[in-house]
Amino acid sequence: MDWVAQGAITVGVGVVVWYLTSRVESIRREKESLQDERRKIYSQVLEPYIRIFAGAKKPTETKKAISSITSFEYRRASFELTMIGSDDVVRALNEMMQFSYRMGDGGSSASPEDLLRYWGGLLLAIRRDLGNKGTKLSEVDMFRSQIKDIDQFTST
Repeated sequence: MDWVAQGAITVGVGVVVWYLTSRVESIRREKESLQDERRKIYSQVLEPYIRIFAGAKKPTETKKAISSITSFEYRRASFELTMIGSDDVVRALNEMMQFSYRMGDGGSSASPEDLLRYWGGLLLAIRRDLGNKGTKLSEVDMFRSQIKDIDQFTST
């Protein structure tokens, strides 16, 4: 093979490698951007539930949190989550929202144990979605440090 053909092959391979490298880098940047957006949306969606736990002994705080869950801003954030969240996070949010609706309507099925289970499931799904796919934590482990008397409400 002559030098011109070898040069053309070398340049061709170089272009292909450059293209693939730039494409992989572009995909990586898009994933990082999406990950940042997910974190922001997840924080917005979790905020009312954090308020519920922070003001657990204050009925007015709980009512305020439940009221914010039905607000336009919260609905927008949860809608955004359904667009960019993983399937598991969307399912966990849906279960949590259905529970919240029952709780807001004074449903008889609303219990602290249920709230903890749904909350932990949502936190665990978010944890996995943000990169901890092989986590060995349970739903209860996700909030054990936040609730002093957690063992009164759980069987684990």
